[in-house]
Amino acid sequence: MVNPTRLVLLCSAWLAAVIQVVFGPASSLWIDIGVVGYAGFVALTLSRLRHGTVLILLILLLVGWFLLDHRPTPDEWWAAGRYVLIFTALLPTMALVRATASTMPSVRRTQQSLAELPASASAGGFHLAANIFGSVINTGSVAILSAAIPADADAERRRLAAEAVLRGMVTAAAWSPFFVAFAIGQSFTDNANSWIALGIGVITTILFTVVSLPLLNKDFSVTRLSCALRCLQPVLMRLIVVLGTVLAVALIFDFTALSAVVVVMPLLVAVQFLRHRENIIVILDGTKNSMIATADDILIISMAMLIGYFATRTGAFSVLVASFYDGVIPGYVAIILTPLGMMLASVVGVHPVISSTAMLAVFSGGHADAHPALLMQAHLIGWGAGTMSSVASLSVITCANLFKVPSRQLVLGPNLWTALAYAVVGGIILSLVNVLV
Repeated sequence: MVNPTRLVLLCSAWLAAVIQVVFGPASSLWIDIGVVGYAGFVALTLSRLRHGTVLILLILLLVGWFLLDHRPTPDEWWAAGRYVLIFTALLPTMALVRATASTMPSVRRTQQSLAELPASASAGGFHLAANIFGSVINTGSVAILSAAIPADADAERRRLAAEAVLRGMVTAAAWSPFFVAFAIGQSFTDNANSWIALGIGVITTILFTVVSLPLLNKDFSVTRLSCALRCLQPVLMRLIVVLGTVLAVALIFDFTALSAVVVVMPLLVAVQFLRHRENIIVILDGTKNSMIATADDILIISMAMLIGYFATRTGAFSVLVASFYDGVIPGYVAIILTPLGMMLASVVGVHPVISSTAMLAVFSGGHADAHPALLMQAHLIGWGAGTMSSVASLSVITCANLFKVPSRQLVLGPNLWTALAYAVVGGIILSLVNVLV
């Protein structure tokens, strides 16, 4: 009965988060019920955590103990719980979206087209498809695209496809509001600059794709790229509708991107339910299984946000920075160090949730002479570089398992140097732009 109980408690927190977004403080009773439900979910999940998750949580607790100057009061815990509630709703929402996408005919047509690509064109196709799918369903794109690999594919083709999918999926974080990275970044940045950062991210992704595809694919050609682009035609219009709807709701109702995603995506899934009623049971069952499977990640994100909430409101990060540097930090230091630091920390196993929270808390809010949108984009680049190059990354682990490729090959191969170049070059270009603005 433990898993069904955990599922009910997590769903209560998910529903409370949606109510909180729509009705605000007027729904305080429901919000508090959601906080209690989430606390119960955490209590039942602690004994089932993976060893790697336990290590990450212990590191976060150590960081929190080091930063906080007092033990939070009950009122502060309640306030923090209400703040974190919205983050607990993101992964269940994405689980619902992933389960729905896997049943869509347009997605299946794209899978079939990718499977029919010749080996010489498949790497570019998988990169582009992973960027498109990953922008909405994140790691769910890995499951969809791994199914497009022919059953008789040799180890080399599997490795090249896995590397391409990983690169395409994680770099979508630079321009997509559907990543945890954007939710974390927006908690340190105002709404307007967060959306500007995504606009910059579109340019970042285009430049990365234009440079990386010819360099990393020896058989690259414009003709093969055109073949790959044609594979994506069935899903492009649906992606535009999804992104346009989220953006419109965020702008009209002055929601954060995270709030818009949590409210809009279930409504779009409901429309899909009406169109394909025969898939409802399959989608709900897939969502349930995914919610249980991602319990560790929900706890990690929530803990990081708790630490960030307490630290920023007590001024702990400001005091820490002032202890070794008195004054405004140069913009180029913040913008270059953020992606590079996140990438290097990931290589040694430090989750981007930890490093990004620390970096943004230190450099945001006027502590560094960096434009907020550029700092936000630097953080998003760092998230992509970090998740591309860490054996502890869920993206790497998922990709290795589904493509049947050793994870060390994905991390220590071309993607390691690609991630480093992505972080360094991206940081340098953004710092130069920061000087101009």
